[in-house]
Amino acid sequence: MILQISTPVIRNLLLSLGISLLLLGLLLNWMSGSADPAQQPRLLSLLAETLPLCVGLYVLTSLSQAFFRALRYQLILRHSSGSADVPGMGRMFTVTLSRNMFVDMLPARLGELSYIAMLNRGFKVSAEACLSSLAISFLFDLIALAVLLLGIMGWQLAAADFQPWLIGVFLMILAVSAAGLFFLFPLLHWFSAKLAPLRARPWAAKLVKLTEDTTAALDQARQAGIAGRVLALSLAVRLFKYLGLYLLFFGVASISFPEMDKELVSVLVALVSAEAGSALPVPTFMSFGTYEAGGALALTALGAAKTASVLVMLALHIWSQAVDYTLGIAAVVLFIFLVGRQNAAPAAQRQKWLLPLAACLFCAGLAVFALQVRNVSKMGSFRPPKPGEPLPAAEAEMKVNPILAKLRGFVIWSSNRFGTHDLIMLTLPERKLSRLTDDPHTDYFPRISPDGSKVVFARSQEPWVSQRNKYPWDVWLLDLHSGASRLLTKHGNTPTWSADGRKVYFLRQANQFVEYVLATGKETVVFETGKNLPLPAATHLETPAWSEARQTLAVTMRKNGPVYTWLIGPDRTVREVNEGCELNWSPDSSFLYHVGHSKGRRNVFYKINPDTLERELWFDAPGEYSHEYFPKLSNTGEVLVYGASTGSHEHDTADYEIFLWPIGSPMSSTARLSFHTGNDNWPDVFLY
Repeated sequence: MILQISTPVIRNLLLSLGISLLLLGLLLNWMSGSADPAQQPRLLSLLAETLPLCVGLYVLTSLSQAFFRALRYQLILRHSSGSADVPGMGRMFTVTLSRNMFVDMLPARLGELSYIAMLNRGFKVSAEACLSSLAISFLFDLIALAVLLLGIMGWQLAAADFQPWLIGVFLMILAVSAAGLFFLFPLLHWFSAKLAPLRARPWAAKLVKLTEDTTAALDQARQAGIAGRVLALSLAVRLFKYLGLYLLFFGVASISFPEMDKELVSVLVALVSAEAGSALPVPTFMSFGTYEAGGALALTALGAAKTASVLVMLALHIWSQAVDYTLGIAAVVLFIFLVGRQNAAPAAQRQKWLLPLAACLFCAGLAVFALQVRNVSKMGSFRPPKPGEPLPAAEAEMKVNPILAKLRGFVIWSSNRFGTHDLIMLTLPERKLSRLTDDPHTDYFPRISPDGSKVVFARSQEPWVSQRNKYPWDVWLLDLHSGASRLLTKHGNTPTWSADGRKVYFLRQANQFVEYVLATGKETVVFETGKNLPLPAATHLETPAWSEARQTLAVTMRKNGPVYTWLIGPDRTVREVNEGCELNWSPDSSFLYHVGHSKGRRNVFYKINPDTLERELWFDAPGEYSHEYFPKLSNTGEVLVYGASTGSHEHDTADYEIFLWPIGSPMSSTARLSFHTGNDNWPDVFLY
């Protein structure tokens, strides 16, 4: 008996959760692939910075909108079916919330059919009553929108800021409303009369009856004198809908785009335009694309920047869909529970295959959702890490370390200890720490010139950019003698030097390896995936290192799955080195080294023969700081600097510390250079 009661509950729960996770996974997948790759992290940052209060208010207005929509459905059903026996408010509210989710899921408003199916199959409401209530509601939605638009135009006229193009939108809505009225009443009556002779034919009997019954239900609703109440409820639906969207718009744009116009009427114009765009007969998934286009065009016409308009409308759409889907999913689960209680439990034979099917759907949904969450997490942190604090007691270790006393030179790395990532320098053997850059933007990936006089580095185009975002960076040059820095080139990342110091190499758009001549400023694209390399354009290049002696590029490449290191020869042949990252050349190009994994999947450094590609374990730090990253040999090849954490991985947020290892000494013979709980990364070392 317990099994008989619990099996339908478990089955329905697995089915609901599976559908929910699958839909949320698809939403995440679309979100991560909807924007231009350069804008994806910024979009996610925009979502993370949305004001929580505004999201909460949007939830309340969504529930209010659904409440008035359910009241309107209930009113029309009561007068179109000729019976007071219609579902109660609780059930109508559940169906309405579900309908709000499904209506955006399918193109051409096919999701409206969920309303009919749930009422007819779940709560035994006649199909003709469902159709008539749906048709009348849709028509009055348009009429209410026309009334609202008329009010907006009146406001603009009074404020002497009238937008003439709104007249066209208003007239279009009036035309569609008039066409709807004509179709529902005279045209449908004519069509019903024409179908009447086919009633005797078996294949047409059901269609004829449904048409006649729907026509009769529409007539009953028209004669009931409820037009005024339906219009009032429709206006309430519209007002709560746009109030919620306005609050959500304000929450999205306030922090990231404070300069954007947030005046109520201007935003309403954009929201109405977005809805008009989503109503176009274009096959889209959840109206993505058409919604943003309509809203962004209106915002741009009102003076907003194009990129900001697209990002805000996209973030607004994602937030609204996330809320609507959460509420809709909860409603579907409740609907299944209500229908399960109302109907008899399925036969035991049927349960045998329904339960495994629900379990499979749940597993599939969980897998899709988990995969998309993992993909989003790979885009890096959307907020800057905390600056941390110094560890002065531990610094005494560096003061007495004999390794450092023997070296003459300096180490430069990127650190967020001042609130943003700047470049800092430690001199040897003096062990004096100084700040090289002081800029509100993020500075990282410093590389010292062959003569030790200059440093090239990447600076973000916005105050905070995660290092996983390969796009919004510029290449800068810092003179260590004067302390002056200047912009070398826009849209460049991870710069390195040529052996003679006359050229700088960098990445652009994550798939171009570019040569820059310092004397002339001339740029040449040496390699580009999708063009002069036998690799798809979607293949991203990372941390390139050029060997002039071998005319070969050592690079990490990423597309899908594990990250591998590769060599690209002068004839553009591509050779796979091994799984891992941060492949680099020794100063004399006699060997390669990179970050790999030991058998226990711990981070270690490998040394690689560039001719045979045979590799051997080179360095594996013992002790607490054993998650090694950012290896870089000195210009003399005598020492290796690297970053290491106690296990955290993220490049620009984890508590990495900087270490130095004399090549050939025991792996335990290291010197710690940084003592700070902030993030320290990408060191380089120069020895005189």
